[in-house]
Amino acid sequence: MLESEKSVTTLHQVTTSNETATICSKCGEKILNVMTADENRVYHPHCFNCSDCGKTLAGGFFYKSKNTKADPTMRNSLTEPIRFCEDCYKKIAPKCARCQNIIEASSIVWEEKKFHESCFTCCGVDKNGVECRKPMKDESVYPLKDKWYCKNCFDQLNTGISAASRDILGEKCHKCYREFAPGSLVSEYKGDYYHPTCFVCFQCHSSIANKSFYHQAKSDDRQSDAKFLCENCHIKNAQECAECKNKIVSGEAIGFEGKQYHRSCFICQNCKNEIGTAHFFKSKDGKYICQNCSYQQQDPQIK
Repeated sequence: MLESEKSVTTLHQVTTSNETATICSKCGEKILNVMTADENRVYHPHCFNCSDCGKTLAGGFFYKSKNTKADPTMRNSLTEPIRFCEDCYKKIAPKCARCQNIIEASSIVWEEKKFHESCFTCCGVDKNGVECRKPMKDESVYPLKDKWYCKNCFDQLNTGISAASRDILGEKCHKCYREFAPGSLVSEYKGDYYHPTCFVCFQCHSSIANKSFYHQAKSDDRQSDAKFLCENCHIKNAQECAECKNKIVSGEAIGFEGKQYHRSCFICQNCKNEIGTAHFFKSKDGKYICQNCSYQQQDPQIK
C-alpha cells in the first residue's frame, strides 16, 4: 500500500525574458504564462496531473506518494513522484482498521493493520458500560478476538489467559522454555506457565487456552510428562463402556478383566447398587454381585 502525504500547490505567473526561459520539468517545453511548482520543480498546469486519471492537480490539494516511478515522458529520465487527486486517492488510500476512515497523516501499525493514533485505544469496557479508551501507543497490547486491551482491562476479562505480570516475566514457558516478554499472554496450569500457543492439545495441536481440556499424566504425575487433550480428541480416544456401550468421557472408570465400565454401570446384579472398588463376586453366568448380596444368598453357584 502506498505511503502518501497530503500536499497543496498554487499557480504562479511566469516572468520570462529571452535569456532566462522557464522550462517544464515534465515535458521540457517553455512555460510562457502560468506555472505550478512542487519539490523544486516547475510544471505547466496541464503537465502537473493525477497519476491515475490524468486530472490536473494545479492550484489545489493532492496526495503525493513517498514512492517514485520512472516517467518515460520526462526529460533526462528523471523519476516522478506518484500523485493522486482526492477522488483517486480514496480508492487506494489506507484505512483505519477501527473507524474505516482514510488515514491522511501519521498512523500506528499493529499486527499488519493501520490505525489513527486517536483510534488505537483500549477496547475495554467496565461493568457500568464505560469504555476505557486508554491510548495504546508505546504501550503493551493484549489482543483477544480482534480487539486489544491494556493490561488492567485484559486481566478483568476472566479469559483464563493472563497478561504477564512482572513476577512472571522471570519465568519460562513449561513447553518451549522461553521467557515471557512484556506484553505477552500467559496460560497457567498447576503452577506452570505456558504461552497460549504452547498450551495445546497433544493430538491435534489446537490451542486449549481458555477451553475445556483433559490432563493425562504418568503414574507419578510428573508435570513434564503431562499430556493435554482437547475435548474433541478426548472423546475420540475415550474407551467404550462394556455395559452401556457409550464412551467413557468423564468421571471415574472401573476396569475389570480388560474391560472398562462407567462407575454407574458397574453395579450389583441383585441390589443394583454401585460396586465401585469394593469386594464383589462373579457368578458362573458372568454377573457381578456385591459382597452383601452374596452373603445373603449363600448360593453355592457363587464363587
